[in-house]
Amino acid sequence: MEIYNRFSNAMYISALHIVKNRDDAEDAMQEGFITAFEKIHQYKGENQFGGWLKRIVIRKTLNYYYYNKRIAHSHDMEKDSDRSEDEKLTLDGESEQSQKLHNALNKLKDKHRIILQLFYFEGYDYEEIGSILNLSYANCRTTMSRAKNELKGIMV
Repeated sequence: MEIYNRFSNAMYISALHIVKNRDDAEDAMQEGFITAFEKIHQYKGENQFGGWLKRIVIRKTLNYYYYNKRIAHSHDMEKDSDRSEDEKLTLDGESEQSQKLHNALNKLKDKHRIILQLFYFEGYDYEEIGSILNLSYANCRTTMSRAKNELKGIMV
């Protein structure tokens, strides 16, 4: 319980950046914690525990997001355009510029949005992102470049 209390807020925010929905973020985070507790014997102490846990939660969140996206797409093609205001990624009290950035990020292709969030918000480097998203180092850099260009185009 101490581990959960210490890391749950940070893991929730990381999940929320990816799934853009509070309930889904909580579900994905919970699944990540369950997996981490089941695999705690694999933690070797080489890196900080929080980083190891975050990597598990992010992978679970990405799996959760892509799985639910496929299900939703096959059942209801209009679900994305029908999102409620509560489900959009917004932060209370954020500046107008920050709100513009979050709105622009929400307009990006999913792959581009996720790679930018992993790099800028979660602090992963190209190799780590490549590992998480199953991309080569070169493909990761190319995707990052395309994501930045797409974001610039939206922000202009």
